[in-house]
Amino acid sequence: MQVPDDPRLLELMLEDTAHSPDIYKPTNYWAVYEKKFLPELRKLGLRDFRSRRDSVLSSFGATDLAPAFGRIDVCKSGIFNNRFTEKIPFWTKFLTLQNHLLNGILPVSSLFRLEELEELLCDFARLYGEKAGARPLDAFEASLAGNPEHVIKKGGRAYTLPILTCYLRYAYCCNHINFDDIEILVELGGGSGKQAEVIKKLHPEICLLLFDITPQLYVCEQYLRQVFPGDVVSYRDTRNMVSVPEERKGKIFIFGNWKFPILEKIKIDLFWNSAGFQEMEPEVTANYLGYVNRQSRSVFLREAMKGKELARKKGDHGVLKKTTLEDYKRGLTNFRLVDMSPSLWPVGKRSVYSDSFWKRI
Repeated sequence: MQVPDDPRLLELMLEDTAHSPDIYKPTNYWAVYEKKFLPELRKLGLRDFRSRRDSVLSSFGATDLAPAFGRIDVCKSGIFNNRFTEKIPFWTKFLTLQNHLLNGILPVSSLFRLEELEELLCDFARLYGEKAGARPLDAFEASLAGNPEHVIKKGGRAYTLPILTCYLRYAYCCNHINFDDIEILVELGGGSGKQAEVIKKLHPEICLLLFDITPQLYVCEQYLRQVFPGDVVSYRDTRNMVSVPEERKGKIFIFGNWKFPILEKIKIDLFWNSAGFQEMEPEVTANYLGYVNRQSRSVFLREAMKGKELARKKGDHGVLKKTTLEDYKRGLTNFRLVDMSPSLWPVGKRSVYSDSFWKRI
């Protein structure tokens, strides 16, 4: 299934962004990427965007590509080696065997085929979700809109690695909040909309307010309109809103990030930011957190708590000043940090990111 293009919507978003206050314009980190985003979207559109190799859209999680499982170091993977799996009786012996394999006695691929590794990943996500009290993994499946390159089949249902990762983030939050009690969830920097997809499919009555910069917001709207026809309130309608409508149950509102002050008029049950604040300078993060600090009941952050890489100069890749854990603490004075754990990641080494949950004091 293809995701349709809407060039006029993209240009409208860009025009509004150009006239927005400076505090809401793309920071140095994303301004560098924007120079690559726009040529690709204008030339190729959204056709098969989830299966594009070497696409700049992968920078905000829009692609679903086949992993290089043959190079996975399961001893260092956050999925295979974490405080949950360490309690499984046979796991220590399993990792010891893996160490021998990785030290060159046998190739890693001789232990597991790709399908078997995928089976393990799905089983882990299912067990982790059960332990956290989350809705079960098999209660939903991933949309194939945009034609992902790599699809995992489990129990007759389709998933992708990014979708499994989003499920794990949702399950982590289930340790600290009951999603059945959530009326309004706000996500800033939702990328292509995969996290919103998982939450909406598992809890269809939640109202989702999604804020982002262009062109991420454009990809998100076009994708979610295919996945949830009739439930997405377009940017064309939200750009002139002065408040969130009362009729909002189960709706997904697409807002430009410059509309963030609209939150002053509404109470938020859960604010969500995954790998977004770390790509902003501290003063930009502080502006957003000011609204969150006043209006939200709880907060989920997934960030590199020591900050992202610094740019050598303005216009180069990186941030101009790091946003760190101390900045989040300064911005969330009405909250206490109830948990911070290494973020679970399906493939590769242990993540430098941390999942954290904050509750209002």
